[in-house]
Amino acid sequence: MSVLDKLQESINTAKTLKVRYHGGSQPGTIREIVPISIFKNKIRAKCLSSNAVKTFLIDKIEIFDTSNPSTTWNKEAITKIEYTSLKEVYEQNLSKLEKLGWHIELEESAIFLCRKFKSGKPLKGSDISLNFEEYTYDLIFYDEDDIREENHRKRQRPWIVRTKNLETRTFGKLDKAVHLLIEQAILLSPIKLTLGKCKCVNGVNGVKSTFDP
Repeated sequence: MSVLDKLQESINTAKTLKVRYHGGSQPGTIREIVPISIFKNKIRAKCLSSNAVKTFLIDKIEIFDTSNPSTTWNKEAITKIEYTSLKEVYEQNLSKLEKLGWHIELEESAIFLCRKFKSGKPLKGSDISLNFEEYTYDLIFYDEDDIREENHRKRQRPWIVRTKNLETRTFGKLDKAVHLLIEQAILLSPIKLTLGKCKCVNGVNGVKSTFDP
């Protein structure tokens, strides 16, 4: 299996990769990471040793592979995934999200990620959601009984990600919203054995975002 195949497999399944990183403050350190997304020559991943989301330079990553232990990522072969609809997001990520323990609901303009009871029945309310809200408006209070929606207009950033841990984030492009959705799905995964225990740091379940060049 090629390095690109391994990268894609780990992103699709949320499985860990054992790597040696020839950069950062401790070059040559062996780490276990859960890849989240790729952009140009960088990869965002959760580093299990530090319990933080980090950005790594692909050129400096060495993957431990019994068939080819000294292989590095081929950045020329990596292409950015571009989504065209919420249905496409749902279909391409359903298996991965289910393996992370989520119940996923697709509606016409939203995707919801919900935790489940032991019986498998979804809890009411979602922990994470991705919504398309094309229009916004102002609420005008004329008096207690007269509240009107006025000044309807198109949003410049209609893709909205809501989670229980972060402030609402808006995006102009679907791809960027999906990256955050997947990142939060991994970090807040109901299956803690997959990702390790998550301690609370600054009120955000151990989530830190750093760049490790």
